[in-house]
Amino acid sequence: MNFDQLLQRIMDSNINIRHSIVADSDGNVKAVNHREGITNYLSEDETAASLKRAASAWKARKALKPKLGDGKYAVAAFEKLTRITFPLGENHLLFVSLGTDQVRTDFNQAGQQQIIEHVLNILDGDPTTE
Repeated sequence: MNFDQLLQRIMDSNINIRHSIVADSDGNVKAVNHREGITNYLSEDETAASLKRAASAWKARKALKPKLGDGKYAVAAFEKLTRITFPLGENHLLFVSLGTDQVRTDFNQAGQQQIIEHVLNILDGDPTTE
């Protein structure tokens, strides 16, 4: 899987997506895409620590798989942004950050739930998300 192409496709899917990252199951960054003109709230070290915590939480969720099934995504909402974490295969995670100051420029620029559904479709290989 080409992570750079995947992240570009996700970034192109909605103007409200600020940042997207692929990390391995330990939270180590493998690919990054950042919307031009957007300033990060966290330093590089703070982002790395946050990804490691999220990866650890995702590993804990996997322990529930026999009873609850596969995890689809997890949402962490903050005052300034929302981060959505998606499993990406068995060994990677996809992190997508949305700003809380969402901009709807036309009917295609949807809210959080529609963005989640669109990203899930991209990850599932849905041809209608091309």
